Amino acid sequence: MKLTLAANGIEASNREFFSEEPPVSRINVDPLRVKILVNFAPQQSAAASMAPIDTSALVSILRSISREPRICKFSIVAFNMNDQKVVYRQEDSDQINFPELGKALSSIKLGMVDYKKLADKHSETEFLTKLIQDELGNTNADALIFAGPKVMLDQDPAPDSLKDVTDVSFPVFYMNYVLTPQQNPWRDSIGNVVKKMRGYEYTISRPRDLWMAWTDIMTHIVKLKLVSSAPASSQ
Repeated sequence: MKLTLAANGIEASNREFFSEEPPVSRINVDPLRVKILVNFAPQQSAAASMAPIDTSALVSILRSISREPRICKFSIVAFNMNDQKVVYRQEDSDQINFPELGKALSSIKLGMVDYKKLADKHSETEFLTKLIQDELGNTNADALIFAGPKVMLDQDPAPDSLKDVTDVSFPVFYMNYVLTPQQNPWRDSIGNVVKKMRGYEYTISRPRDLWMAWTDIMTHIVKLKLVSSAPASSQ
């Protein structure tokens, strides 16, 4: 990591979270594709706005993924469970467009929920179920990555509703951002889905957690890619 602040120096932190990412030199030998489903929501589901620390953490997760030189194609779906809608989508691109993502997220109105959704006790479960069905059933990625804070629903997506998409050939990961894990140690609804898919879940509370999680994720992706391409290379 390149240091940008001199020893004993003091500068104001950069509050422009969605600035454009500098170019990355990609490794084009066996390039990887990933799809990222990120829930841009505050730690407290009833909060009326995203706290800067929450926004910074979620963007940091995305930047860690975007800076991986072995990944050459990115698909990203940014959604908000509180609003129950997809707010940004980018398909099969060479890099993540952070400025456009930031513009799209500015349209989210936290603290305001459609009364029709409030009347339907299972609307959040239905939204998450359809999101997973649509995104897992329509991807050619080498890995699928969920990211975001815990999503504690009264009812998880029914296993029968996901049986056609959960048996996937690519690995699934969940980078669960939890600022204070001790306050909510239970697995959330997305975590339960990932577990049923025999995926991997990581708790992200500090920068070190992010580094360790991403190192492990890439190890799994590369290993499975080598295994899946071995028969073809031996012919």
